[in-house]
Amino acid sequence: MRHFIFGYGSLICQQSRSITAPTLQGAIAEPVIISHIERIWAARVPTRNSNPVADESRDHIRGWTPMGIRRRHGASCNGVLIHVDEEELTRFDVREEGYKRHRIDLIDVYPHYESTDSSSAADAPVTNAVRCPECNIVFEKAHKKRTTNNNLDESDIYVWVYIQNDESAPNPSYPITQSYVDIIMRGCLSVSKEFARKFLETTYGWWNDGDLDGISRDTHHTWVDDRQSPMYVRADSDFSMEHGDAIDRLIEEHHPNALKKRVISM
Repeated sequence: MRHFIFGYGSLICQQSRSITAPTLQGAIAEPVIISHIERIWAARVPTRNSNPVADESRDHIRGWTPMGIRRRHGASCNGVLIHVDEEELTRFDVREEGYKRHRIDLIDVYPHYESTDSSSAADAPVTNAVRCPECNIVFEKAHKKRTTNNNLDESDIYVWVYIQNDESAPNPSYPITQSYVDIIMRGCLSVSKEFARKFLETTYGWWNDGDLDGISRDTHHTWVDDRQSPMYVRADSDFSMEHGDAIDRLIEEHHPNALKKRVISM
């Protein structure tokens, strides 16, 4: 039996994955597209006492908002396919507290192709562009399921995705944190700038006006620049400080209004 995880947020980043499962250091994660899934800022992570967010300057913050997804017909979501064993799968189950693991139908799994790839037809057969041999098997079975009427035995392949237990938009108490965004963008840019742009284009909820009761519009925010003092436990401050400007320029191409509302958090 083969297990795969669809990583659509911080799991896109190899360095972040390896913190949870060191055995995946150097392992290939294959770029992939999943149909009928929409990526949104919608999960909830409460602040832990050991988290640097819990200081006096941030006493209004109860946690932060990581990535989530929802099922929506016609949507698509890019990410990576990660081949894992049972022990590694258990490690990610522990990491993804507040999420539940769901199985993805193979018919919705497609290889990611760059726009310059001559094999990038909507449902082209698998090509040599796929670097992960195990992922090749997934793509071949998915293609066969879409193009034939034969009953396909899928009992030996499980493609999993973590879906948040509760869906809630970011707000001042649970903001989006830039240190987390940077880790995702690091993973996306390791694939290509086009892949990173696809992530930005297909991620929704960068700004939420939310409930303003008792909060002035001047101080209301849902996105904080915490690069100087990261809230995200798997943040990489050196990477953020070195590449932050380039990441901001890329974000500005797709979400300029939301980026203007981002505030500094120290």
